[in-house]
Formats: sequence, structure tokens, C-alpha cells
Amino acid sequence: MRILHFYPADNPMIGQHVAMLQEGMGLEAENHLVSNAEDARTLLQGSHYDILHLHGCWCNASRRIVNIALHNGCRLIVTPHGQLEPWIQEKDYWKEKLPKRVIFQQAIIRQAYAIIIQGSMEQKCMERLAWNKRLVTIRNCVITSSISKTEMARLTFKLYQKVMDTNTLELLSLEIRKHLRTIIMAGITGDIRWLPESAISTLSPAHSIPWRELMLYAHHEQITDTILRGLSILHLESPDIDVEHIDHFWPEGYQETPLVGTTIGNQFASESDRLLASFRVIRKLMSNGQFSIKHLIELDRELRQHHCEEDELCDALKERQLWKLARRTMQLMYDKTGLTVGFMPVDPLEDHKTRSLRKQIDNHLKL
Repeated sequence: MRILHFYPADNPMIGQHVAMLQEGMGLEAENHLVSNAEDARTLLQGSHYDILHLHGCWCNASRRIVNIALHNGCRLIVTPHGQLEPWIQEKDYWKEKLPKRVIFQQAIIRQAYAIIIQGSMEQKCMERLAWNKRLVTIRNCVITSSISKTEMARLTFKLYQKVMDTNTLELLSLEIRKHLRTIIMAGITGDIRWLPESAISTLSPAHSIPWRELMLYAHHEQITDTILRGLSILHLESPDIDVEHIDHFWPEGYQETPLVGTTIGNQFASESDRLLASFRVIRKLMSNGQFSIKHLIELDRELRQHHCEEDELCDALKERQLWKLARRTMQLMYDKTGLTVGFMPVDPLEDHKTRSLRKQIDNHLKL
């Protein structure tokens, strides 16, 4: 894990705090310390960092530094060091603080995966501001003896890991995402013969798979059984990772959604009626931003295992204004689960709404 700390050069106490973090972590993380804005931009543009840890507030250069970091896939943590407390904000409020707050400071706090606060007074201040609810208390051994340097560094590294264990799909490369589709397809079909030979040949036991990120993604999306079955079919053995006890952040207001089949029940006169009810539930999930990969996997299994009267279903979908939604769902299933046209009751549709739904599925765990 590579961390870049950016801190103000004119604040020796913050500089001492950052140096203690680096020393206390030892080899657990690769910490780079920089107080010059140009140096920070050069480092972020020249190599990849997992986390930008921003110390202090109101620095004009932080706006561009954060933008570069986020553009390059770096995650943001902020330690305000008390600089958002009222007595600090009131100083030169109209001339300095208010313009900076509007232009960049509030946005930076909102974009952070977590805000490190160092005491109860600062916590109350941040709760009143309500710019970011992901507040983590880690006391500063520079200003209090209630915590040691080692413990401060341990808790900070623990937070770094929690941030990196959140929304892990975002961390997977495009190549791994393609392999993920193959694994899911294998998990659904249970037979390697259904998989394209080209997909199998590029996914071998020797291939470098980021197991922690992959298994956390499966756990968070509630598709672990499908992933494990797919890996078994492909003769890939994942390491034993206790994902249930790995801490992470959920998006604000996140609610776990049930499977479509759980919602609609089992009492239907035909498979066409069952699919029609499924698409009605899917429409609601999509409109609430709750449609996810587990629902695509569930519907894929339904279509592979049960035959329906396609003409009857198509007429009913058109009558209930679900026709295009069903076609977009087919396209998403082709993309994510490998469902082929032969199993689709309607032709797939790629349009701007399909692209929007694809982003919804990929980003619904994004903070």
C-alpha cells in the first residue's frame, strides 16, 4: 500500500505528526511525505498511490492536488488537525475562509473516504458541519499522551486498509473485470463447456488475481457462492480469506435488497408470468438505484433453466411498457454474466439508458 501525505510546510506540529506516522508504520505501508505542492503533483502524476492523506485545510494548492489524485484512482483521507473548528473558520471569514469553503474546502471534505478527527471537540464540530459522516477518531500523540506513536500509526494503517477494502470493484483492472465475467458465467452454468475457449485460455492458475479485492467484491455483492463455484469449475483455488470480518464502508443510506425471486414468490401459472413479475420488480430496483449484479445472476439462471412462451411474454412486456427495460436487461446480462442471445426472450438493446444502468450496477457501492 502506497500513501502520499501532503501537509503544510509552515506547521511544524503537523509535520511532526506526519513523521511519526511514517516511523510508527514501519514497513506496513510505503509512506511518502511532501509539503511542496509542485512535488506532490509530480509524484501523483508520475506513479500510482493508493491513498492521498491530506493534512490541514485551507491550502490553495490542495484543490489541484486532490483533483489529480482522484483522476488517477487515488483514494482520499483528510485529517483537518482542528482547522475546521469555528474559531479557525471565523478568522478572516469573509475575505478568506468563505471563498475557499465555496471553491474547494467543502468539496474536498465531501470527497474523502474518511475524515480523521483527533478529539471530542473536533468531532462535535464536524458533526455540526455535516460535510462528511465518515468520521474516525484517532488521537494525535504530538498533542496528547493518551496515545502512543505506535498505536496512532496502527489505527491509521487500519483505516487505510478499511478504505482500500471498500468498493473493491473500482480497484479491479479492466482485464480482471473481463475474467470476472468468465468466472460468473462458469458459476452459473456449472460447466466449462459453455465458456468461450479464448476466455478460458487467458484465465489460468498462474494468472495474477487480486484475491482480496475479488472475494470482498463477491461478499459485498452477495454473489460469493457463484464466484466460488465458478473458480472451482475453472480449477482456480482462491486463498482462505475471512471476508465477513474485514471492515469496510457502506455508502450512506445503503440498504441490502432481497433477490427478485424472494420478492415475487413462487405462485405463477406460467414461466412467462413469472418473468413478467420479475421485470416489474427489476423496474422498481432500477428506479431506486438498487439493481445489482446479484439480480442479473438470478435472472440469468432463470432464463437458462426454464423455457417461456416468448411471443406471449413479448406481448405482455409491450403492453406493460416493460419492453425496452427487458431488452436493456438482456444487454446487461450479456455484459456481466455472459448470457447468449439463444437464451434471451427479447433482443438486447444498447442505448444511453443501458449505459446509465451499467454505471449504476458498477457504482452502487461507491461512496
